[in-house]
Amino acid sequence: MNFLKGMIKEALIKKQHKRYENELFSKKMTYDKWITDQEKQLDIVRRVKVIEENKLTIDLITEDFGIEKNRNEGYTSKSAKICQIFSANDWNGRLNEKKYFLQISINMFTENPEFVLHTCQADVIIFTLYEGLLNKITIPLLWEKFQKANTILVYGDEDVKKSRDSERENPWFKPDWSPDRFLSGLYFGGLIAVRRSTLKKVYERHKADSRTKFSVGQQEKQKILPEKTAGEELYLLLRELLQEQNCFAKREETGVELPICHIRQVLYHSRESGYEQIRELCLPEEEAVEGTGETVTEYTAEKIEKNHMLSIIIPSRDHPYVLFRCLDSLLEKTRSRLPFEILLVDNGSTEENWEIISRKVQELNAEGVCKGNDFRGCRYLYEPMPFNFSKMCNLGAENAKGTLFLFLNDDIEILQPDWLDLLARKAVLPYAGAVGAKLLYPDSDIIQHAGITNLRVGPAHKLQFLSDSKLQYFGMNRGVHNMLAVTGACLMLRREVFFQAGGFCEELAVAFNDVDLCYKIYENGCYNIVRNDVVFYHHESLSRGKDGESEEKQLRLLREKDRLYERHQEIYGKDPFYHPFLTTDMLESEYSPACRYQVTLDMPWSGAFSCRKKVRSAREDRCLVVGMESAMDLYKWKYGVSPEKGKVKADPKEMGYYFQGYCFVIGGDNACYKKHLLLKNKNSGDIWKVPVDSRYRPDIRDNLADQRNVEMTGFAAKMRKEEIPGGVYQFGMLAEDLCSRQKLVNWSNWVLEIA
Repeated sequence: MNFLKGMIKEALIKKQHKRYENELFSKKMTYDKWITDQEKQLDIVRRVKVIEENKLTIDLITEDFGIEKNRNEGYTSKSAKICQIFSANDWNGRLNEKKYFLQISINMFTENPEFVLHTCQADVIIFTLYEGLLNKITIPLLWEKFQKANTILVYGDEDVKKSRDSERENPWFKPDWSPDRFLSGLYFGGLIAVRRSTLKKVYERHKADSRTKFSVGQQEKQKILPEKTAGEELYLLLRELLQEQNCFAKREETGVELPICHIRQVLYHSRESGYEQIRELCLPEEEAVEGTGETVTEYTAEKIEKNHMLSIIIPSRDHPYVLFRCLDSLLEKTRSRLPFEILLVDNGSTEENWEIISRKVQELNAEGVCKGNDFRGCRYLYEPMPFNFSKMCNLGAENAKGTLFLFLNDDIEILQPDWLDLLARKAVLPYAGAVGAKLLYPDSDIIQHAGITNLRVGPAHKLQFLSDSKLQYFGMNRGVHNMLAVTGACLMLRREVFFQAGGFCEELAVAFNDVDLCYKIYENGCYNIVRNDVVFYHHESLSRGKDGESEEKQLRLLREKDRLYERHQEIYGKDPFYHPFLTTDMLESEYSPACRYQVTLDMPWSGAFSCRKKVRSAREDRCLVVGMESAMDLYKWKYGVSPEKGKVKADPKEMGYYFQGYCFVIGGDNACYKKHLLLKNKNSGDIWKVPVDSRYRPDIRDNLADQRNVEMTGFAAKMRKEEIPGGVYQFGMLAEDLCSRQKLVNWSNWVLEIA
């Protein structure tokens, strides 16, 4: 009998493994297949016909880049002569021997820039900075962009294709125009298309200026400086071009669409990672300051000291020794001639702590306490009131004397002497909004904050919990970047920018108040900035999750997130500095292509079935891991707000809830388990079972290499509103082993309030 049972179980296991493998094959998506599917939606064939009908002209200039001659003669011609054949962009031959409007140049500045700028008659020049191939969609998309008369420069995304027949990999999806990232390095990558006539004017002026700029003594000094590389020359020209086109200004001041355009498609296939070839392509900081004027680059320290004073505003209550660590590190480590004051805002410390802090303030105001800095003293604003971070910061701002504000958490520890000057040199720029820093967990190289990204699931700290010792996603933890928001734990901005944005929203007492401020600043036309070269320790817990949070805190957090997007409906799920081909529906630390997580709402509606009896018969076991990642109203999922507050009319047929997460059994064969989402009413105890659709989760697989069949441990479901009665529900999972009678159940701390 036991032998027969064993055979039956073995057959059942084989059946489940076959089912699992088929499902995995159908849902596993490689980047190569996914990006090909995305590009099919562009309808390139139709766009090519439009180009052919316009009968535009093309000139092609190339140089030998060591590519085999027989690979593509039109692309790798060894002589720098104008060529009338263009075949690089379409391996199917669709565009062969057609004359179009673009000119191709590889490393134009290696030899004779006048030859290209003065000899060719094409409208646009394409620069390729390192070896690679144009994508077949490139020419049609560029042609469309340059039909707009004000378009001056276009760049796109890229990936790696080691040979013509190899699969595509390692995509570099770039942000839209990011002025501060550009000043930190040429992030445009391997392919840059520029309108020839405009670049020619800039080049001629640049050449004339270089002849007259230096006196005899300066010329002698110039001789000992290293000559610029071709890439540096191009970078310098592009910077002057973009400054002339008013790209380093508040967006509202331009009045029209920016002349620089990012095509959110892969235009270039490099032979190897392009970022590694241009990561050092930037100019020395002193040349950046002097070379192109104040409106583009950082102001000099002398000008900031002359025209600005900084007010450092630190909210704190009943943490005197945490606060003192922050103050001591600030005054001991800082080296700056920028005058600054400190305002401590206390919303009601105990009398004992009030006395301790008051004595500390007296010590700080003693003469000579802060040598080497222009310290203007410390003020203690004590006003008992319920905790409201926004109100405390606003109180500090109302009493501040400075033209610059720095909002600083009391658990920040200063690490470097030049931090204040580096932040200020960005904050004073006319187009700058909030300026933040990179925060690490204490005594580690683990990133806590490197800017805030606006995802569909809410504001996210990308790179959190990753190592800063490694280069993360094409340098996102290095240099200076524009981000949609920065954390209020360290946030510097000009006084007028703060008050024009209305200060911190006091309706957001605890969470998202810093994000709300940054979103408003962005909506007012400024660019928010993260300086990764300014690093602090932030003494927060290194605990990854929020599982220990109370139900009350979770519901408050959800309400404040709702309020955030009620105030900013137009940018819900949008972020100009985060590519839509990256994951937008998952709170993950990494920057991953969207194919990694296939979030979709096209699954069938799930019913809800009462199952209290079945759950009671199951064994509650923590080996069943439950991770909830999203549980929200479908209308909110799409638009960020509830239907009664949204601008889009709600469709009654589409009203319901969306659930997303992951679940796996530690030590079990996950291919053999059927899983259901559970919702338990916190008041009545009634339990409802909801069928889920499985999802491919390579991140779970990578993190659980010692577990069996965990690739398909993601789940998603949508449920109509009328399926269950209103109330507060706790989430859980029921896992039934289809090859035995085992039933497991476990509960998450996540809750959902259903109206």
